[in-house]
Amino acid sequence: MNTVKKRFKISRTRLPALLASFLLLLGIFEAAAWVRSYSEDERVIIGMDNEDIVYMGRWEKGDDGLMRGSFECGLVLRFTGTSIRINGKASGSALIAVDGGEVHQKSLMRNTRLFINLPEGEHTLEIYAGAQQAFPAIEGFSIDPGASTLPSETGKTVEFIGDSIMEGYVDPADAVNNVINSYSNSYAFLTGRALMQKYGARFNTVAFGGICIVERGDNNTGNDPLGMPERYFLDREYRGGATCASEREAAKAWDVSANAPDYIVINLGTNDVSVTGARVLSAMQAFLKNLRSAYQNAYIFVMTPFNGTMAEPVRQSVKNAADDRIILVDTSSWNVKAGSDGLHPSPAEHVKAAELLTGLLSNYLEADISPAAEATDGPSDNATDGPADASPEGQGQNGSGNEARDKNAKKGPPATLFVAGGIILAAVIALVAVIMLLRRKAKRS
Repeated sequence: MNTVKKRFKISRTRLPALLASFLLLLGIFEAAAWVRSYSEDERVIIGMDNEDIVYMGRWEKGDDGLMRGSFECGLVLRFTGTSIRINGKASGSALIAVDGGEVHQKSLMRNTRLFINLPEGEHTLEIYAGAQQAFPAIEGFSIDPGASTLPSETGKTVEFIGDSIMEGYVDPADAVNNVINSYSNSYAFLTGRALMQKYGARFNTVAFGGICIVERGDNNTGNDPLGMPERYFLDREYRGGATCASEREAAKAWDVSANAPDYIVINLGTNDVSVTGARVLSAMQAFLKNLRSAYQNAYIFVMTPFNGTMAEPVRQSVKNAADDRIILVDTSSWNVKAGSDGLHPSPAEHVKAAELLTGLLSNYLEADISPAAEATDGPSDNATDGPADASPEGQGQNGSGNEARDKNAKKGPPATLFVAGGIILAAVIALVAVIMLLRRKAKRS
């Protein structure tokens, strides 16, 4: 019994010290919370109407205020500071990169942190739809307190039109790191980024798996009932309607004047195995005619499919166009091989195709773009540690331009004062507790 009493006595004498430690930790946590609250409130908000955001491909602002992308779209934003994140709501799957570096797959969520711990200075954010039907949607961005957005040089625009090969699907047996259906695999994406980094070009892709030149018609196979010659002029890709009528009703006409391309690259015909060459020729000729009507000065490059399917009607459609800006790209000499499924090239073959296509297009871009206009958005010396994990959900605010939250409100004291104040308060409480402990011991002695 005496032993128990003694232990209880000892624990009571230690109580002030334990209390002091607890209060010290509490003070530190409180100071950290103050700092976070202050810094979050002062982040610079970038609305999706900001004139420094360069949109590539099909983006439209929804009634909910979110900018929504379709097909394999993208955007570029230059900014200063050390971090950038989503501000407010977001959804969809995206590819993200900074300063021309490695591309990362990212699920967009509310207040997602995109990149942190960047070197102080100027940076370039790239965001692309992760694949077909990724439908990225973003309410806004935020950057460091005192940071700003910067204008980007806008070069020529290149648009790619195709099917699942161009969209980036590879057979699972050929996938690298289990990346099967991703725009990052696509030779179109690889070519577009290379042209961006070398010439400051902008690019996007309008591609969908299984799509044909000739309309499939109503079906229950999960394939787009419309052909690309019609789908291209609608605002978004196929979402699952079984009939032509339902798909036409669900979509609306795309404004071809928005982000009009200077160069168009088409690779279609691989999926037209169940129709005659005459039908393919007719549909392709009509498509080229409509593209020329929409983009009167664009160069249109028409590739023959890598596996040779419907290559002859494709060649004939270019010949019949009799247009010196509609150019045949005969890929029979490229030797781009099919992958394990006998149809879709492997990632290595996509790289090969991208190198050949980049070389071809570079001949044209070099004639249009002076060296002074080269790649402001290419790789820089500002390396990054890679993307951060999604931040906790919180209240986001929508904004436009570079206005900080509550711009007209009175500025609070610097965040460092909150740190100092919290630590001093905790130290004072701890000191009082220690004095109480010493006085207790003095009385006892």
